[in-house]
Amino acid sequence: MTSHTDFDVAIVGAGPVGLAFAGWLANTWGDRANRIAIFDAKPLEASARDPRILALSDATRLRLACLGFPADATPIHHIHVSEQSRFGQVRMKADELGLRALGWTVRYGDLVNCLSTSLERRGVKIFRPANVKYAHRSAVDSLEVLELDDGTEYTVNLRVDAEGGLYGEAGERDQVVDYDQWALVSEVTLQVEPGLLEGGNTLAFERFTSEGPLALLPISTDQQQYSLVWCAPLAQVQKRLACSDAEFSAELRQQFGRRVSIKHIGPRKSFPLGMNWRDKLVQGRRVAIGNAAQILHPVAGQGLNLGLRDAVQLCRSVDPATVAQEHRLTLALNEFEKSRVADRQVVVKMTDWMVKGFSNHNPLLGAGRQMALNVMEFTPPLRKQFAELMLFGLAV
Repeated sequence: MTSHTDFDVAIVGAGPVGLAFAGWLANTWGDRANRIAIFDAKPLEASARDPRILALSDATRLRLACLGFPADATPIHHIHVSEQSRFGQVRMKADELGLRALGWTVRYGDLVNCLSTSLERRGVKIFRPANVKYAHRSAVDSLEVLELDDGTEYTVNLRVDAEGGLYGEAGERDQVVDYDQWALVSEVTLQVEPGLLEGGNTLAFERFTSEGPLALLPISTDQQQYSLVWCAPLAQVQKRLACSDAEFSAELRQQFGRRVSIKHIGPRKSFPLGMNWRDKLVQGRRVAIGNAAQILHPVAGQGLNLGLRDAVQLCRSVDPATVAQEHRLTLALNEFEKSRVADRQVVVKMTDWMVKGFSNHNPLLGAGRQMALNVMEFTPPLRKQFAELMLFGLAV
């Protein structure tokens, strides 16, 4: 006997991961796409105005291509990794891997708007603004019941949590790591040392300082506009938020070296950094993906790419017949959980090691870091293997 449900799948959270999952699922479900619903507390207009910069691997861009990808996304052709006060460095290039680009930068609002438009064409039901204030399992048939602020209830076979917010915000988690760092973010106009550009291709920088990582990501193809993510203890971040543009420019140049000169600095904002981690992705008819499953430090830009791989694998695991039968759904979700263990653990441990390892002031460890960077720089197969792990993960 099959119980009545309003939707087969309800996705809570219309960020990039939730929207992409809904779109990929709709592609495979065809005329059953109207049995998929997505709920988000923000109106689309608010999300579409969000100026945050996202870093996506080229593998992620390829996966999103069937749903639409912002035309003005900026490619990253080269990545230059270095450590302050040391000679070790690694340069990764797209053409070494036979790729169009190593990654892409795109504004959060542009990506959300693009994916939302794609969902509307596919028949997915979108509820925004719609705040899911309460969810529980029905005592009669064990289905998931979502209750909105206005008292409306929806019964669903499968609930997918795809909204996790930022580190430090309320949410479910099994492990929490506080790195004692905050991220200062801004958009800056730079003059990059000509010898680094190699024909004008877009270049990203990852610089490890004694306080934490500092990244500059291109957001235009003219090598002028960059997104700055500068990680440091709270006291230093507060000082840099309060100082003048001239003082900020001078300190950034001192930290980063002579490779760049700063011509203009946009508004500065900050947020705390850490890791939230859920050991179990599945609880009955409820599953977590993206930031609802794990929130990572932004070093190496792996969080969103990992979350989208969660979504890809979950899409492969469920179909209309599976979600309609509790026993089959339980088996499918258990297999999904197992399939995500290796990729999640490798990326989380690598991210954690990079933050802690490069923030350690032990001189012997510093010498080891310099040697490791130089070995990777002069060993193309090792550099390629590391780049492929960053780009593709260990997804099945």
